[in-house]
Amino acid sequence: MRSLFVLPLLLAGCSPAEEDAPAPTSMETPALEPAVELEGYWRVAGIDGEPFDASYAIALVADEDSIWWEPECALQYRDYSISGDTFTAPMRSNANLEVCDIGFPEELPQIWSALEAADRIERTPQNGVQISGNGRSVTLFSQ
Repeated sequence: MRSLFVLPLLLAGCSPAEEDAPAPTSMETPALEPAVELEGYWRVAGIDGEPFDASYAIALVADEDSIWWEPECALQYRDYSISGDTFTAPMRSNANLEVCDIGFPEELPQIWSALEAADRIERTPQNGVQISGNGRSVTLFSQ
């Protein structure tokens, strides 16, 4: 009779031991879903809180990690990232880069500077996109 009680204990000892796996220790915070998807075609509607009201429009194009003015050979762009409503566009320089020989709107440096200063992205009540922070802003409307 005693052997019937020992058998389950012996069988339990034959099964592979479960290792205590340590909990993930990643210090990285997972990226949040973007509050605004920036991919697409945009018209600049405002710079630093002022409406952009010129006889011409400034159109920008964005993919999942860059926003640029065309033609691309002008190298007028900024890389960006969005996590939740946090926007980041690091400074970049065209120094020593060959670019196509084309003029660009004089407001582009202001736009890039405002994007570099920004730390927030959100939808406006008019369904535009406002990228802002540190006293700077750019307002965009989908084209």
